Amino acid sequence: MKKYLPLLIVIFIFFSVNPIYSQNDAEAELIEQIESSYQSDEPTWLLMERGKQAYDIGEYGLASRVFREVLNREKVYPDAEVWLAYIFEEEGEYLLAEKQYIRALENSSELYIIEDEITILYKLAEIYRKTDQWGLYENTLLSILDKDESGGVLKLQYSMLDALKDYGVDKMFELYRYENTKFGRARIELGIFYYQTGRYTESQINLILPIISEATTGFNYIFNRTADYDYYNFDLHIDNMLRYNTLSEFLTANVFFKAVYYLAASLYADGYSDTADSLWRIVYKYDESGSTWKIRSARQLRSPFIEPIISHRT
Repeated sequence: MKKYLPLLIVIFIFFSVNPIYSQNDAEAELIEQIESSYQSDEPTWLLMERGKQAYDIGEYGLASRVFREVLNREKVYPDAEVWLAYIFEEEGEYLLAEKQYIRALENSSELYIIEDEITILYKLAEIYRKTDQWGLYENTLLSILDKDESGGVLKLQYSMLDALKDYGVDKMFELYRYENTKFGRARIELGIFYYQTGRYTESQINLILPIISEATTGFNYIFNRTADYDYYNFDLHIDNMLRYNTLSEFLTANVFFKAVYYLAASLYADGYSDTADSLWRIVYKYDESGSTWKIRSARQLRSPFIEPIISHRT
């Protein structure tokens, strides 16, 4: 066996460096299939899938040709417009991406998944944020919230905020529960933007609902698994939520601690320093070690400050 060992090592190295069928070979074959397909009579839906495959492996030029062929065939096909926008955005061509997203929205009723309209609006808002077009950023987020058909939400937000200011977070969550996270991202982004532009009450109104909604989701999740689960205070409730991996991941995905940080910041700027401190303490205590919001909460607890206001008139 020993005399064959050098040969075996050489063979192992050869096939490690030159596998019989490498990933590059697979991608080359896929590219060849896509190249031939968009010039064939394949149905549009299959052509779209080919374009997505090209996009996924970073072949943006090929993907672009495929999606343009779809538009050449169908004339009105907003899903292809969206994928062209993705390509432009990947390439840093934000103005071109914006135009493609707007074209897709003009025919949003033809989207394969009608709910993708909200995804497109979020993508547009992201472009406006990256390019400092703050007026368009705000209006796009507001247009997302216009699609929230829940009745009486604004009145509920003010009631929650009054309870928070008058009684503190523990009593407020005892009094109010609300579970609807569908538009949470838009509310959080708007709440942060309003804080950064000095509109503190608007910030609080937008931030409080998703925070309570995420906490309510956690309460219902635990209650359904532990029938005798009860609420004692907000701090302990967050601690209990984080004991479940599913809820911990849920809070992270929905930027819960970032939202709590900015709710505290807007309350401090509005003169409610004690309530702000109680919220910053929750972020400092429970957010992940080394996280931005844990570090910033620690700074605020040592020496609170109001962040500089940005201009939003563009």
